[in-house]
Amino acid sequence: MCILKTGRYLGKVDDVFKTGSNDVYVVKDELGKQILLPAIKDVIKNVDLENKKIIVNLIEGLE
Repeated sequence: MCILKTGRYLGKVDDVFKTGSNDVYVVKDELGKQILLPAIKDVIKNVDLENKKIIVNLIEGLE
C-alpha cells in the first residue's frame, strides 16, 4: 500500500518497471486510476516490507 506523508492513501503497487536509472512503481487506487512513481529518494521516503507500506512524497509533476 502506498501512503502520502500526510497519511492519504494512494493505492497499491500493481507493477514495477525496471528502467536504466531507477525503477518505476505503478500504483493503482481502488477505482483503477494509476500513478507512476519513480523509485528515487525524493519520492519514496520509507519502505516498510514487514507491514507492506510505502510512504511517498509527491513531487511537482506527479500530483
